[in-house]
Amino acid sequence: AKRMFETRPKMMLSPHSARRIKPASVLLLLIFSSVEVIVRGSSSTSTCSYIADAPVIEQEIPSFLHTLKVLGDLNVKVYRHSLTEVGLTKPRIKVLRYSSKPHIVVDNDTKEIILSAEEDMCHGGDTTDLGITDPPEDTSPAATWSHSLQTLLATTVIASVGIAALTDTATTGSVCAMTSIMAALWSLQGNVASAESTIATPDCTNVMEISIEAPPYYMGSVDECLAEVGNADHCPDPFPTFATCSDPAPSCKLAVVGAGAGGLYTAMRLVEEGSFTASDVCVFEATERVGGRIYSLRGFGPDNDLTVDAGAYRSWPEYTPILHALITEKLGLAVECYESEDPCLKYNIIDDSTGEKIGFATFVERMAQILVDDGVCYFPRHELYSISHDDSTGANTLQFSNGVIATASDDVILNIPQRPLLKILRKSSLPFDVPEEEDVLDAIHSVQSEVVTKLYLYYSKAWWYDLGLTDGDFELTGDARNMLLKGRYHDGHVKCDTNGNNCYGFLLAVYAHDYGGIKAQYFRRFQRDRPEPVTIISNTDTEGATFLEHAHSQLRYFHLYENVNASYTGFQGDQTFNSAPLPEFAVLATWNPSTLGAGGGWHGWTDLSNVDKAIAPLNAYNIHVINEAFSYVQGWAEGSLQVADQTLEEFFGVSPPWDFTVEPLVQVVAQTSSEECVAEEDTGTVSGGGGSAAGDGGGDHLCFTSDALVSLADGSLTAISDIMEGQFVQTGRDGEVGRVTKVLLHDVHRKLEMAVVTTASGAELIGTLSHPILVDGAWMELSDAISSNHLRNARIETRYVDVLYNLEIDGHAPYGPSQHSYVVHGVTASGLGDDLLLNQLFQRQKAWQTLPVDERILTKRAMTLDSDLNYLGGALFDVEMNLSVQS
Repeated sequence: AKRMFETRPKMMLSPHSARRIKPASVLLLLIFSSVEVIVRGSSSTSTCSYIADAPVIEQEIPSFLHTLKVLGDLNVKVYRHSLTEVGLTKPRIKVLRYSSKPHIVVDNDTKEIILSAEEDMCHGGDTTDLGITDPPEDTSPAATWSHSLQTLLATTVIASVGIAALTDTATTGSVCAMTSIMAALWSLQGNVASAESTIATPDCTNVMEISIEAPPYYMGSVDECLAEVGNADHCPDPFPTFATCSDPAPSCKLAVVGAGAGGLYTAMRLVEEGSFTASDVCVFEATERVGGRIYSLRGFGPDNDLTVDAGAYRSWPEYTPILHALITEKLGLAVECYESEDPCLKYNIIDDSTGEKIGFATFVERMAQILVDDGVCYFPRHELYSISHDDSTGANTLQFSNGVIATASDDVILNIPQRPLLKILRKSSLPFDVPEEEDVLDAIHSVQSEVVTKLYLYYSKAWWYDLGLTDGDFELTGDARNMLLKGRYHDGHVKCDTNGNNCYGFLLAVYAHDYGGIKAQYFRRFQRDRPEPVTIISNTDTEGATFLEHAHSQLRYFHLYENVNASYTGFQGDQTFNSAPLPEFAVLATWNPSTLGAGGGWHGWTDLSNVDKAIAPLNAYNIHVINEAFSYVQGWAEGSLQVADQTLEEFFGVSPPWDFTVEPLVQVVAQTSSEECVAEEDTGTVSGGGGSAAGDGGGDHLCFTSDALVSLADGSLTAISDIMEGQFVQTGRDGEVGRVTKVLLHDVHRKLEMAVVTTASGAELIGTLSHPILVDGAWMELSDAISSNHLRNARIETRYVDVLYNLEIDGHAPYGPSQHSYVVHGVTASGLGDDLLLNQLFQRQKAWQTLPVDERILTKRAMTLDSDLNYLGGALFDVEMNLSVQS
């Protein structure tokens, strides 16, 4: 007894416990702590057998935070995990197996769940079972003392149970030990027979296995919407569900963590090729849905048939061949053109074969259904917490944040991006301290996540259709107080009547992204549940209505005052907006570092020397990382699928099912400075860039990558992506400076042959082959400068390029003395931009030199530049033009 108290000081010393113990209980504690009687607890060394085929007993509990108290001689094994059945939102306790019928009592006053067994071998019964008798007829002092001690000691047993229940250190041993103390003291009085008959020695210790199941650690977008939004019509339909497993200790040969495209594709290929039987495969997913950052919301609109893709949403046959083949060939899904082009040579989205969008997540959901139908065990709401590796067997033990512990005897597939992976590795016991693995964590750190924001506004009247705006993009700058716009007319799901009138649906008002999250600064405070990327903003509350009104006012301002290329008149625009309703609700998706299981929208490399190591960091432990974050095609599901095919062939002997080969792309470094890198999304086919002849003549894309450093007039260096109109730059001639009149950027997202020049500083200047540079007083294209050895440390490589940048210098004065150039990484580059007049006047690019000068362009531009007409004669003479121009 003394040892029991000494090893549980919290019972005696905790202020919290002391406040809750009544004075009488404290007295009993003092009495027993002063009695030095050495006894054994009543707990048995053997455990009772579980009742065969006993039904699972379950009971709802008020809170997952209630304290579990176990009474009696009872060993309990507890599992804690999240609810997996659809629609269950309250926590509950489930008794999975037991040797004696369990009793569950919820005490809401003490916030306790009291668990005991019906056949308690340690204590139990009423007070007569404890040996309390009626007062004796003999009223002598000795008889009275005997009865009083009986009553005191018997009452002590009951009190001891209460004390144990009141303290945070209540154990079976404390209850049984106090009972034994009573028996010992009773025997001192001479009541040995009575004590022996009352305190029975147990044959075995009762055992139970229970699970305490809690609601999800966060609410998904559907449940969150239903709980927070006043109009259920503004909420999407529940996500597709699949048969689930709820084993607290699953044993798998193959464990797939992450039910995204790469994880499910890998599992599907391994099962269909016979590498693993389906019953030996476990798929664990942190959220309640499959798809990862492919996130389709369905069931919007009056007919519940509108879809929003809040995450990834399209394929590209040339650039993402595996993704496109998986969707169309292997899974047999139909696609349609994302933009108004036929055939769909570039972007494709998934439809129902009739032209209606059904959500890009459909192909991931199809793979999940195939796997579950085959017998794979699916565990949603299981967020991986840590991994431990057994070198002797090669097996891995996976611990999940809900308490489930799984074993993977053969292999583990981690279909998770960078930030969740780092979170897991920090808690794991993998031997990263061995020399050959010292750089593993550094390699994983060689990518960064990009913050992505998407905003869809639902209108009961699609006013943009009334203005003839069914294709194309629009953009309006914003800040923390004013919503930016960066939308597309063709993206949102819109439906019309059979005559093509009375249209309604979604407008994609914002699709913005950057590494620093600057473009998300207006939106981030409207995200209700930080781990969940999607928030439904409704007009049913004041905050939501204000948000929607502001968004609409920004759209009105742009279309009435900033849309310089409008195909409608100002009167038509004003009339349309006067009759347009406000949006009823919005779907806001904010993919940021806090997004559960994602950590951002997509990723970019920051150190190309670590690419190969980062793509396969844990293979030595039978752990294979398959994710877009560590791939050759970041930002697309294609990257994850390429790594999957590579892993399947190298480690499992499973060849790709495709009749084509895919060469890994050479990577580019993403933004590494703290400054914002502004990069346009796609704007159609690659065009422009300093002399593009898109429909008007000759030329090619004359551009540099975003990290090219431009020399400003004051001698400082600035990335070309950060240059703004109106800034002055060095031109490379006799201290001359020029004004930036346009910053041109062109979305590429494909492989290009690029000129790579290693400069004196060691940095790389990467530009298009046809961009003219000034060499020894003469203009020549980069490719010619390399082939003629005019540029040292230069070469031509195939590089994957996201965005290309170029500058137009002094475009406002084409006939002035300006050289129309700028200095980038110490090289003087042509700064003619996309301006047709400048390119026809100076013809530095070979493609322009082979074309006749368009006199109409020169005349039209010259007549509009009144301030520069003084230079007209000299300019016309220089290009040997014979024009008659009247002033």
